[in-house]
Parts: sequence; structure tokens; C-alpha cells
Amino acid sequence: MNAPEKKVLLLALFLFGMGWVVHFSPWNPVPAIETFPYVPGEVSAAESAPAVVSDFTAAPHARKAHKVKSAKPSVHFPLAINRASAEELCALKGVGPKLAERILAYRRAQGSFKSAADLRKVSGIGEKKAAGILPFVIFD
Repeated sequence: MNAPEKKVLLLALFLFGMGWVVHFSPWNPVPAIETFPYVPGEVSAAESAPAVVSDFTAAPHARKAHKVKSAKPSVHFPLAINRASAEELCALKGVGPKLAERILAYRRAQGSFKSAADLRKVSGIGEKKAAGILPFVIFD
């Protein structure tokens, strides 16, 4: 390797290293746009696009745009199994939409759950799944 090739290689390594330093540095070298002009009544292309939230104050490697998710209903535990809706039942670990519907169907057909033994009679709930569900439900 001759002298000019060595200089090019050293320059490439230096620029690569500086890129890593800037990428992982705690300071933010790129200024963030804090405000956007808004004229009421004027529809822009940004308003018709999906909502995207971008966090420019986070670490540089964590600066990714995230779609805004719809808020899920909050569920407070322990869950009253005899009054819970399908959405609330889905918040339990190991319970998906199908199992929640089976629990509701069993409750409609057989009446309210009196104990853990009644819950184990639902198709799809065995000993292991019941052990995971029972700490988070109450029978009222």
C-alpha cells in the first residue's frame, strides 16, 4: 500500500469513528424543530397522514418515529370474573379473545363462577393456565 492509499484509509477510518462518536454521544448535535406554523382552517398533508410521534430529546440511537397507539381500557386487578367483559378478560395473562369468549359463554350458560373449580370447567383452562389466572381474579 502506497502513501496516498494509506492517507485515504486513515481518513475513512477517522470519518467512520467520528460517525460512531456522534451517533452514540449524549449531546444532540442536530437541532430539533420545536414549533410548526399552523393556520386555522388550512388543511395540510401532515394532517391527513397517520399520526407519528418523534422524540428528538432521546438518545440519538433511540430517535425513531413511533405511531400513536389507541388507548386500551385500563384494567384494575383483581378482576371480578363474574362481571368482566371480554376486553378485561383479555388483560389476564394467557387469555386471548377466543378464551375470553369461551369464559363468557360458560358464564351465560352455567351462571356465575363460584370457585376456581368452576373456572377450570371452561374448555381451554387447565391446571397450569388456572394457576396463572387465579391470583388476578376474584369470585364475587
